[in-house]
Amino acid sequence: MSMNQLEEFKEGLQYSDEVRNAVRYGYQYRIEAEKPESRFVHHCLLETSQVLLWLGQKIIDGLVFDTFKAIAKKLFEYLIQKGAPLEKDANNLLTDERELQMFYKYVKEFNEHTMSVTENQFKYIREEIVADYYGRECGRIFENEKRQPTIHEYIKINREANEHADRIMRYRE
Repeated sequence: MSMNQLEEFKEGLQYSDEVRNAVRYGYQYRIEAEKPESRFVHHCLLETSQVLLWLGQKIIDGLVFDTFKAIAKKLFEYLIQKGAPLEKDANNLLTDERELQMFYKYVKEFNEHTMSVTENQFKYIREEIVADYYGRECGRIFENEKRQPTIHEYIKINREANEHADRIMRYRE
């Protein structure tokens, strides 16, 4: 991998919904869903790090694992050399091959709609998609109009959030 390929990694790049969803819900929330206590507790995760999004883009672009692993290693070396601070999740991913394999598998499975999760894990992830959508839409109304949504808007947002989750979580036949 050349330095030019690594220099395409920058903070603030925009990623498609496909990439953001695969990393956020396919990896980050799936890990939360797999925890035993997830039946009782839902977490609102911070925004996904640029490192994870960049790596997620590489998976969705179709890199095989061995190439992906080499890119991740070079990215880690590049970021350390530049003195860039790494968030905990990105550091764990870039320094632990087992974690890197899990990331690769989970992002790929989510993107291909082939997740091997339990029904409860599936529901957990879907609920997080609904919650994120709900929060975004209610926040938009508050920010634009400085008010809370009406009951009719809540009903509409709820319907749209569920449709949105159904689209994202569908399984390909």
